[in-house]
Amino acid sequence: MTGVRLAAIVVAAAGQTAAADPSPPATAATVADAPRPGEESGRADEVDPGDSTARVAARGALFVPKVAIDVVLSPLRGLLWANDRYKLEELYWRVFFNDARTIGLYPTATFQTGFGLNAGGRFVDRDLFGAREHLGLQATYGGHYHAGASASVHTGKRLGDRLALQLDADWERHPNEPFYGIGNGNMITLPAMPVDPRTDPLAVETRYRTQIVRAAATADLRLVDGFLVRTTGAVTDLEFSRSDTDPVDAVYDTTGLVGFDGVRHLYSEVEVRWDERRRVTSWEPRAVYAAGWLVTGFAGQVHRLDGGPDFWRYGAEAQQFLRLDRGPRVLALRFHAEAVSGSRDEVPFSELPQLGGASFLRGYNVGRFRDRVAAVGSLEYGWDLSHYMDASVFIDAGRVYPSLADVSLDQLRCGFGVALQLHSDQHFLVEGSLASSIDGGVYLSVSFNPVFDSHVRWR
Repeated sequence: MTGVRLAAIVVAAAGQTAAADPSPPATAATVADAPRPGEESGRADEVDPGDSTARVAARGALFVPKVAIDVVLSPLRGLLWANDRYKLEELYWRVFFNDARTIGLYPTATFQTGFGLNAGGRFVDRDLFGAREHLGLQATYGGHYHAGASASVHTGKRLGDRLALQLDADWERHPNEPFYGIGNGNMITLPAMPVDPRTDPLAVETRYRTQIVRAAATADLRLVDGFLVRTTGAVTDLEFSRSDTDPVDAVYDTTGLVGFDGVRHLYSEVEVRWDERRRVTSWEPRAVYAAGWLVTGFAGQVHRLDGGPDFWRYGAEAQQFLRLDRGPRVLALRFHAEAVSGSRDEVPFSELPQLGGASFLRGYNVGRFRDRVAAVGSLEYGWDLSHYMDASVFIDAGRVYPSLADVSLDQLRCGFGVALQLHSDQHFLVEGSLASSIDGGVYLSVSFNPVFDSHVRWR
């Protein structure tokens, strides 16, 4: 009985509501001016009428590169899927590190066109005596191209938060280092007679062997957050000889190649660095710079222990990261310049500033250009493909000069390409790039070191 009464009350209320609302039923004419889908939030602009002819044509033109990019990214996307599905990162930490993640083993590898694969491992203990002291031992091998071993010790927090010391020692053997002469010369075919690498404007790809033994000590003094003063002392012994493949003495007169009979020197340097590079929000990975800038300058003296004349090495670098949008989407600008004070007849060829390779002037082979002065600028746009993978397109431009008086914008070399970077939330993992240049050629490089990281001169 109660249910019947309740139903009657509801019907009566509905009738009263209908009677109180005299508005006629909605028709096409009465709703013609009502907001359409997409305008409910108060938008005053017109709804997109559809794709224009230009937009359809642009999409058609970009279809092929889109498919190519999707194909290239498929293995990386598969790797990210496998990591998420099977927890590969957690498995790696369990197998190769202790529970505190202070003692363990890292794989290391680099690949560059013309050099092949160089792989190895690095053992680390990041809390050696309880104050975040760091011990590192590394060994690498690249078959016919490279072999090396190194050790390093860092004081961590033992001396406080402002001061840190580091000792390094390493041995390396490079059986096929490239040499293209000295200067900004164009590549030519092999000449019939050896030429003087200091005066002839020729660039012929040749190879030489080198063995390197080095030891260095570094002191970092952090005066305030972001501001660092670094002093370095290093002793280096270099030995050179002809390679079995495209030997250097088949083209260049090695008697005129300063230092080819061996170089031993002591290097001391002071560097001042202001580093404000950072992420912007807590949602973005710490391993990706999204804003801020870096300015650094250095000066160091090379004291020859083999009887040659001493000279100075000096230079500067500036970086600026501009966050354009969420993701982050970042525009990165970089300028690097380096010079030596000695003449071409005084500075060993191995100590001249160089351009080319995965760090400076991408799109050219390692050591493609070398002279007394080197300058290069980079413009790079990067965006996130996922929380753990970023892509970028870049363009580098620069050249080498025989002296500061010869610096100009004439005959600049230009490289360009694309890069992919993998990282965790906290750490950089690996970066690969595919680059070319206005002079032709395609160069692929894969490295566990970020391109925009600092590069120590004593190495």
